[in-house]
Amino acid sequence: MNAINTYKSSAKGIAIFGGLQVFKILLSVIRTKCSALFLGPAGFGIYSLISSTLTSIELATNCGLGTSAVKDIAKAEGSPLHTSQAYTVLNRLVWITGVLAVLLCGVSSKWLSISAFGNTDYTWAFALGAISLLCSQLMAGQGALLTGLRKYRYITRLNIWSNIASVIITVTLYWKWNVDAIVPVILLSSIINLVFSAYYARKINLPATIVSIKSTLTKGWEMLKTGIFISLSGALTVLAGYAIRIFISQTTDVVQVGLFTAVFSLVNTYLGMVFSSIERDFFPRLCAVADSVDDTSVAIRQENELLILLLAPLVAIFIAFAPMVLTLFYSDKFIEAESMMGFTAFALFLKIPSWTMSIVFLAKGDNRTYFVTQLAFTAYCLAFNTAGFYFGGLTGLGISFIPAYLLYIVHAYLLCAKKYEFRFGWIVWRKLSGYAASLICVCVAANWPNPLVRHILETLLVVSITAIALKELNEKLALTDYIRKKIKR
Repeated sequence: MNAINTYKSSAKGIAIFGGLQVFKILLSVIRTKCSALFLGPAGFGIYSLISSTLTSIELATNCGLGTSAVKDIAKAEGSPLHTSQAYTVLNRLVWITGVLAVLLCGVSSKWLSISAFGNTDYTWAFALGAISLLCSQLMAGQGALLTGLRKYRYITRLNIWSNIASVIITVTLYWKWNVDAIVPVILLSSIINLVFSAYYARKINLPATIVSIKSTLTKGWEMLKTGIFISLSGALTVLAGYAIRIFISQTTDVVQVGLFTAVFSLVNTYLGMVFSSIERDFFPRLCAVADSVDDTSVAIRQENELLILLLAPLVAIFIAFAPMVLTLFYSDKFIEAESMMGFTAFALFLKIPSWTMSIVFLAKGDNRTYFVTQLAFTAYCLAFNTAGFYFGGLTGLGISFIPAYLLYIVHAYLLCAKKYEFRFGWIVWRKLSGYAASLICVCVAANWPNPLVRHILETLLVVSITAIALKELNEKLALTDYIRKKIKR
């Protein structure tokens, strides 16, 4: 595949999954607003406790199979027999882990009710809600098949129809039965989502295959090992976030915790959306070429270039117009955290090289190295965060992410270079440093004392960065040719 086609493939994945993320966010807003309206604060609290408890059990029992199995399926692409064997093993695993989740939740439903609500009134809610855990795990297996084979059209339709159906069910049942509809909504939504997922997964014609118990155990253990490390890495992130919130709460007050949570959620949801969108295409593609050093290096360089060009304008907007963004998504009471948001957004830009290199460890099946690097990053990021907040408040906390990600770049690069003979190439470093320097200029402009000069400088810099990034994207993706073709049609 030539360079332009490869860039286009990546951009297509970003456009599809990024669009889906935006679509999901919009529907989530509708769902949340209607839930709050029909349930009221008390009912919404009940829903939150039940759903968060079920989600915690799901995270503890799914073993990360929805992500880890993508590697096996992607590697088997081109061989229907091998794909069928990998999916057969995966299907058995998701059934086993799903049933275990149901049993765990069902057996402990009384204790879960007491733990969450202080009484046994909601024992039945957790017992029935356990069925949704099986549905979610089966969906994860089907999703891994679609993602591994890069069936973008099916994934798009699945997400659109399942999310629309879920919103309709939620709004209708809450409007009709209010709090009494909480468990039916959770159950019906998961069942409907599973129906759509199964429908599109069955559109993939795979040959019938027989996989022995021994082969299932061998191949399944490889999937589980990767998945468990992914789950543990996710748990580290959650624990680190919890620890910094506790630290902020103990040294100041809950208002500062709220400001930190709001900014961190905003930056990770809307800028992090670019990472999550590209991962759905990048991970299976990288897995397919993981055995070739040259192909792996080329794939990583291309993803880095695309991420730099896509994120630079967005980060510039978040830095320059932080007060407007915070007011738009929250209220003017959150403007106090504008400096933190600017520095956190800039730090997220520096995450690009280390993030792409961390995916290499998973694609290579080097699970231990992946987990150790994530553990190390979590440790020094937490150390920088606590020191940053202690000495500089929220602004210091935002700044602290910058040295954390710089250290992570060095750490990940040295490991990749030593273990896989990986080299980035000067083009990526030049682009990264060039756009990073321009974003630093935006940070300086955003703190300029004269309001008029500040707004002029911010606007000029944002427009310049966006124009240059679009020009480079056009060179790589031939955007103008694509637009001309569409117009002629």
